[in-house]
Amino acid sequence: MPVYKSQNADDISKYQREYWHSKTPQERLDAALKLMEQAKAIYAANPKNPPLDYGTSILKSRTPIERRKR
Repeated sequence: MPVYKSQNADDISKYQREYWHSKTPQERLDAALKLMEQAKAIYAANPKNPPLDYGTSILKSRTPIERRKR
């Protein structure tokens, strides 16, 4: 995906919408599958999370990783 820089946030969202709508339905499905696979990999990287059953979606980490205090 191209990276756009602008002082106006509306311009960026316009470019992203145009880019997304220029894709074919198959390319959109491929992108969605890639995002879901990345989410599952991030979820699985936390050893405290229980394993996912088939068809289980990830909404958020069940056991968040502790962040250091500032």
